[in-house]
Amino acid sequence: MLDFDFTHIVFAAGLIAGVTLDLLLLRTFLFPPFRIWPTPEPGSWQSLTFWGLFRGAWVLTFLTAALDWDSTPLLDWTRFVLALPLGLAGLFVTVCGYFNLGLGNTYCGADGLVTGGLYRFSRNPQYTASIIGLIGLSIGANSIFTIVLSLAIIGAYVLMALVEEEWLKERYGAPYRDYCLETARFLDTQELAQALAALIERKKPSRQTS
Repeated sequence: MLDFDFTHIVFAAGLIAGVTLDLLLLRTFLFPPFRIWPTPEPGSWQSLTFWGLFRGAWVLTFLTAALDWDSTPLLDWTRFVLALPLGLAGLFVTVCGYFNLGLGNTYCGADGLVTGGLYRFSRNPQYTASIIGLIGLSIGANSIFTIVLSLAIIGAYVLMALVEEEWLKERYGAPYRDYCLETARFLDTQELAQALAALIERKKPSRQTS
């Protein structure tokens, strides 16, 4: 007989939310015109369902990480050397992405195509950063339950990026299609490396000859 405690209940609820969201997004991707994301107007069943499942999955993942913290003998304290930078970087870039994209576009508006700032390096910088943050959370929590729930949310981010593309092509047409050709879906590492190299070069003290 299975012995379910509060941690197992929270994990099961998070898994149901995450898998249900993944399945609805997969249906959106494979069988249009059904669409759960990007959501129609606020208050629609798609909007209420998507945001309920999405936010619920995130909250339950964090709660599972806290309840099941360090329950798996996989990693020792040195995991934080990697987990902390990944988690903090993911949070920081995600917050910056909201300001870069704008509140309207973040919540499925059509306030104009954004291709500058963080969107120079990725068509989906917020999703990419959130995935990185989830990896950091999974490493830090050292919990199989947290890893499983994080994978469900990562799957949702990947599917969200895929289903958004057709929606954005309909709204912005050729400019967005050109942007897709020039910018990686998740992370343009070459462009990012060049930008970092240029930034480092600018910060080097100039050498003056006497």
